[in-house]
Amino acid sequence: MNTEALYVQPGGHIEPFPLAEDCERQQKAIAAELDGPAAAFRLGRHLTVHASSDAHQRPRNRVALSTWHDLAGVPGPDLRGPVIVTGPERLDGLLQPLPSPSAELVEHWARLERAAAVVATSPEVSAVQAIGTRDLQCDAYAVRRDAASGRWAFVVLDGIGDEHDVKAHVGRWAPALAREAARSGDPVKAIAEIRAQIQGGLRARRWGWMDPGAVAVVAVYHPDDPALRLAWSGDARAYRLSHIAGLHQLTKDHNYAQELLDAGRTPREWDHNSVTANLEDGDVGDTQVPVNLVAQLILCSDGVYHPLETHEPGLLEAAAELALDAKDSAASLVAEALAVGVRRGDKRDNATALVVRFPRLGV
Repeated sequence: MNTEALYVQPGGHIEPFPLAEDCERQQKAIAAELDGPAAAFRLGRHLTVHASSDAHQRPRNRVALSTWHDLAGVPGPDLRGPVIVTGPERLDGLLQPLPSPSAELVEHWARLERAAAVVATSPEVSAVQAIGTRDLQCDAYAVRRDAASGRWAFVVLDGIGDEHDVKAHVGRWAPALAREAARSGDPVKAIAEIRAQIQGGLRARRWGWMDPGAVAVVAVYHPDDPALRLAWSGDARAYRLSHIAGLHQLTKDHNYAQELLDAGRTPREWDHNSVTANLEDGDVGDTQVPVNLVAQLILCSDGVYHPLETHEPGLLEAAAELALDAKDSAASLVAEALAVGVRRGDKRDNATALVVRFPRLGV
């Protein structure tokens, strides 16, 4: 089995990078993700590393360099900043998927780099996904750090529907939203900017009334800013686990169930499925919370929180509290959500949990 491609940050954070189905769109997506023209370094039949042509002042990407050295037996090019690792080009220029052994090697060096590079101002981040009983994974997540400002952005998108165009939609706009939020530092403005880009594309392509959509939640963190800033549209959620006082929901759903609750009425079981805003249109909520009050930040789709909060209240909080680290927390949240569905014999939605632990300076 092949994975498509991997986005690799110097600090060891990696995530899937979707490859388009034609050469031009592949190259445009890579250039957009790397903030400018990209140079491609091909290593035989193993892989191709795409790096920014203007990254000489960024830190060396030791994950990519170590992978290159393992495969080639000799030092590789001076790879700096984030890179995208794909398979080699075909004769027609189309990039091939990354072979599984090469992907496993990248992941190995990424794990070692994360373990070795414990930097006081860097958050600990982990994300886990499960497809559930759906045909496609139509959730997406992204983590980006703006090199110029040092800001971090964390994003979860939950696609509306279970179609290939929805999967492609969230795969494209999750990293774009994270990149814009990290650049601007304002998650509300970032949603507005991405919304404008999506709407511009709709007008240009004249898509039909069943255009793909997604709900979104985004958080922005800067080591020198005491406030963690969040924005959302739809019913993807953010929670904070307090150091001493349990779990707190930071977002308020944009859906029909929440409207009924606000009116003092009781929602029916399926009313939460009708969203009243999304990344493409509608209200945008925002809030901020002091970072020093956040033991864990949890961004998740309703495939995680809905089964836990609806059928086993308290399990979401317990899964996060008992976790040893961000990776354990994200994995536990997704596993518990799916287990609830299995026990009840229910269908399981796509489930995504992105968990962040922030450094506690001076502790």
